[in-house]
This record gives sequence, structure tokens and C-alpha cells, in this order.
Amino acid sequence: MDIIFRGQHLTISDQFREYAADHLNKLTRYLPIADHAIVDVRREAKGSEGRFVVQVTVSANGTFLRAEERSFEMQAAIDMATNALSRQVKRFKETKVLRSERRIAKDNRLPVDEDEAREALPPDAELVMGRVVRIKRFPMKPMTEAEAIDQMELLGHNFFLFQDADKDTLALLYRRQDGGYAMILPEPE
Repeated sequence: MDIIFRGQHLTISDQFREYAADHLNKLTRYLPIADHAIVDVRREAKGSEGRFVVQVTVSANGTFLRAEERSFEMQAAIDMATNALSRQVKRFKETKVLRSERRIAKDNRLPVDEDEAREALPPDAELVMGRVVRIKRFPMKPMTEAEAIDQMELLGHNFFLFQDADKDTLALLYRRQDGGYAMILPEPE
């Protein structure tokens, strides 16, 4: 597995690179399809007193597993991130086995509530423009709704943007407050 290290305003030592590579390569025993991992390291606060924030993103054939941990020592943070990733790998493998048993027929997929998707802003609503604080770019492979739900759960997110293989368009999947899922689809012109 290729490992890419990125330090934000700090230098990553060769000793830490070797330590992290040893720990991350252990994941390939359980997840041999892992292509590469990106290890982002930064300080949480200015100065030498701040905690280290280590975020590890593992790409496994188009599926992404991510863990972010904080500690006053980089080695401890990578240990905790590796443990979190190993739990995600276990969950990923279990869902991959179960997915083959529970293929969802096209008729039984998530219903799209047209009324919810078309709700307009109230006339007295005001849009406040914020500023972009982070831009994420990632490759999108076409996937089904079930695969998107699995990917969202693996990442631990409340929403997931994906290329819908059935509708050949972008779709936004999100978790509703009642625990169910919903999707936002663009209106065809």
C-alpha cells in the first residue's frame, strides 16, 4: 500500500513515517484491496503545546475509510487512528458479505418524495453567504443507493454525494432525524 504523508506547518520525521507505515501496512492483512493511504498531520493549536491531529484516509478500490484522532504525541494519534480504521475494516468486510445476500431490487429502493425536494424558501427567508473554509475533491465512481448508504455509514457522515448508477446523475443521500434516509436529486431540464 502506498502511503502519502502531508504535514501542515510541521515537518514529519522519518522515524514517524516508518512507525506509521508499519501500523498502516498491518491493515492490508485484513483489507488487501487497499490501494493507498493519505496521512495528514497538523497541530491543533499554535506553539509546541498543541495536540497533534492525525487524519488517515485509506482508499480501497473506490471505497474510502477515514479516521481522525488527536493526541499530544504523533505516535499515539496514529495508534488510535489505526485502531479506528481496523474497526471500520471489520465493519466494511461484514457489510460486503451481507450486501451479496441482500441485493435491493430497483422497485424496493428509496422513494423520492417529490414534495420535499421542491419546497421553496419562505418569502421572508434570507440567505447569508458564508465563506468556504475547506474544499474536498474526490473521485466518484457510479454506485447504487445501497452502496452509497454503506459508504456513508463507513465514513460516519450524515450525508454523502455520489454518482447514481441507475439515474446517471449526481445524488445527495442524507440521514433523516427519524433514522431513515432520503435523497436529493437534480430536476431534469
